[in-house]
Amino acid sequence: MKGLIPAFFSVLFVVGCTGNSNNGIEYYQFNTSTTVSNSLAPDNTVLLKPIKIIGLSDQQAIAQIHSNHSVSIANFNYWSEHPKHMLYKSAQHLLSQALNKWQVIDARVGALQFPYFEVEIHVSDFAGHEKHGGIISGNWYIFYYRNDQKRLLKTQHFVASQPLQADGYPALVNALENSWIQVNMELKAELEKVRAAL
Repeated sequence: MKGLIPAFFSVLFVVGCTGNSNNGIEYYQFNTSTTVSNSLAPDNTVLLKPIKIIGLSDQQAIAQIHSNHSVSIANFNYWSEHPKHMLYKSAQHLLSQALNKWQVIDARVGALQFPYFEVEIHVSDFAGHEKHGGIISGNWYIFYYRNDQKRLLKTQHFVASQPLQADGYPALVNALENSWIQVNMELKAELEKVRAAL
């Protein structure tokens, strides 16, 4: 009988460790279509550098900013991958879809033929906010490469927020995605402006 009790608890331990439960952990990501509409004969090229996330949001857990200047980090709600990768893939997709006769190139491709544009995006806030919903803020930079020279054409601070349509993390993810779309559509408009001014 004494030998059965440790064996029973050992079986319970093994079943508990190998169970299929995810302990209530949820993972989220932005929607990205698999279709790409880069022009077959592009007039312009933009090299998209990796997204830089600065500060609290530089982690996989979803962050929440409170109105009393405090911040909390979700214990059971995470991005399905590091947000800098998710934001990068989303930006590349959004800009490729929105910019007519442009090609959006991954910075890992390497050397390009001159001239071309380069975009850097630095994100300082990527979180839920008690008053503003899903908020994204930071800075973006547009550079122009021509004749082996790099020139900064435009830099801008951005803040985009969308109210939550419901309670819960799915609504927060949707609001953050809509905020990110807004940032990228503003960036797209600026790329077209600086191109027209050259």
